[in-house]
Amino acid sequence: MIFNPFEVEVDLVIWDFDGTILQTEWPAYVSASREFERVGETIDLDVWQATLGSAQAEPWWEALKQKVGGFGETDDEFLARYRAYKNELTDANDVLPGVRELMVIYDKRGVKRAIASSSPRYWLDRHLPRLGLAETTPVVVSRDDVGADRTKPHPDLFLLAAERSGVDPTRCLVIEDTNHGIVAAKTAGMHAIAVPHELTKMQDFSLADRVVSSIEELITDTFGVRPQIHR
Repeated sequence: MIFNPFEVEVDLVIWDFDGTILQTEWPAYVSASREFERVGETIDLDVWQATLGSAQAEPWWEALKQKVGGFGETDDEFLARYRAYKNELTDANDVLPGVRELMVIYDKRGVKRAIASSSPRYWLDRHLPRLGLAETTPVVVSRDDVGADRTKPHPDLFLLAAERSGVDPTRCLVIEDTNHGIVAAKTAGMHAIAVPHELTKMQDFSLADRVVSSIEELITDTFGVRPQIHR
């Protein structure tokens, strides 16, 4: 039987941010690829994919610097260029298709909302206000709340989001784009839907209660049409 999240009684939907609400993963990959090319190297997609959704891996630029014997510039100069291009690409993006619609569906059902991300809080604060999600999301949990070594695949982020929302973990639904996130959600005892994209679709999502190609697919499969919302 296909898992239907709208038939499960949940009191809280916990959203991952990067790659789930906003496509930030692809801009980061494109920007990093450009830096690899600058030093005559090619980015390893498999290695890159393995780091998505968590803050526990060694920073890619440290590994690259060691491999090529230095960048010929300071780390600050290198990272400033990488981040500027990544931010330029990311800032041009709105939320992914179906995200606002699904949020509205659950809002109308009286289901609470939270965001739990392995990214630092400054990154969320950069984007949530411009996306109109800062004021409408009461609980936002980031790497800063649990420490980088306890981000996904550890369950700490999701458990803290549930605690701050006053909801039992078993009555939570997590929406994620990475294996790390799904593992964290299931370890926390929560329902979990995987929405992979180009950079994560080859990951193992066998623990997910359901895997869909997009939020739009989830909505359309359930309701037959995509709901219209007023922005």
